[in-house]
Amino acid sequence: MRMTQIADWRPEPGHVTEFELIADRAPEPHDVPASHFQRAHLQLAAAHRAAGRQQSPWVAMTFDLPGRADLDALTEAWQGLVRRHEAFHTWYEPHGDTSTGFCIPPGSLTVHPAPVGDFPDTAGLRARLHRRIDEKTSVNGPGLLAGVIRRETTSTVYFAIDHAYTDGHSLALLFHELRIRYQAARSGTPLDLPPAPGYLDHNRREQQRSASLTKGAPELAAWSEFLAVKDGGFPAFPVDLGNDAGDLLPGTRLEYPVFTGEQARAFRAYCARHGGGLAAGFFAALALAQAEFTGNDTYRVLTAVSTRAYPRLLRVHGWLVNLAPLLFRLPAAPGLAGAISAAQQGFQRAREGYDVPLHRALDLLAEDGDAPAIPPMASYVDGRSAPGARDYLDANATVLTGPDNASGVSLWLNWFPDRADLVVSMPDTPQAAAGVPKYLDRVREIVLTAATGSYGAR
Repeated sequence: MRMTQIADWRPEPGHVTEFELIADRAPEPHDVPASHFQRAHLQLAAAHRAAGRQQSPWVAMTFDLPGRADLDALTEAWQGLVRRHEAFHTWYEPHGDTSTGFCIPPGSLTVHPAPVGDFPDTAGLRARLHRRIDEKTSVNGPGLLAGVIRRETTSTVYFAIDHAYTDGHSLALLFHELRIRYQAARSGTPLDLPPAPGYLDHNRREQQRSASLTKGAPELAAWSEFLAVKDGGFPAFPVDLGNDAGDLLPGTRLEYPVFTGEQARAFRAYCARHGGGLAAGFFAALALAQAEFTGNDTYRVLTAVSTRAYPRLLRVHGWLVNLAPLLFRLPAAPGLAGAISAAQQGFQRAREGYDVPLHRALDLLAEDGDAPAIPPMASYVDGRSAPGARDYLDANATVLTGPDNASGVSLWLNWFPDRADLVVSMPDTPQAAAGVPKYLDRVREIVLTAATGSYGAR
């Protein structure tokens, strides 16, 4: 699966049809509080809109179907999908520091194809879809835009959702489920999918977990240690970003190819020989490069962890992700082998606190009691076992992101069956453009050297 900014997406011309979601019942309020991340996300998006600032609080995905897509089958597929998943018939509307939840009975939802028209050029098509994504995901209600670009040889399905109700795993679920529903509808084959738990149960559990935590709770030990380093707060990136004030600035994204599938497997084997997994090797390389650039041998970053702790939660569509504190120190004579072991221990400790909400931990422990709007992080995702992962390449599956803001650097290392890529979000400043690639080139050099069996020769 690729990830690209929508400005760099090059859809082939074709005839566009959107799938309208219509309800014959009025929404009703529900009493489940929004998650910490949902509240922060929705409030930030509302503040940006009120101030006239550009932001794209959505994630989108496209993939191809062979031939001219069957509109009846796609309509049936979308209707079954939106009725099955709570994320498409429950939502929150922010009001200052609070939010109100709403829901629509799923049986009252129907999907209707709405022809838009022919688009003969890529630029006009992309501009129109970008505008529609921004429109549909910035209003209250189910923030979903779905459509298809039909052509005789290949059709492109696209959909966009407010990030408050989706994450990367959810996009993989949609890719897989929509395709199997489409094929079943075309062939008339019965499709028996189990009910999918809703994300509101996750929100209830998070609220209970937050209420149970106090400042002296042992579950906050990792956070206390993380914040106690130097002057607390969040660590600076190893190179100058041209943003000493930590402001939200217009951002940009880079995509670095890191490994082929074979190289990723070789690197994982190297890491295993030294007491860790591929994620630990990635963090160890980041720490080694940081030490070379700054002399700082303590690596400290937020890392994304899934809160899908039980198999049944793998069917949930929602934003079931937390950020945990990753902290480790390099050995006295640092080399990648020793760094991997230290990173593995730090990563395991971070994951043990997967259900300690970031915002609650900071409320209890951070001196300023407030998290940055977009905290810096380094994330690792093994997407090889996601539903449909082996079909990403043939289906040209692509995750789209919009223009956004950034205060620091966030990294996503994504491992798929054929390769591993590093996606980078950073402020769009001359300093970041000059420094970040140099740092990441060194990280990539470290891991590639290990994967090819020559690490240690330096």
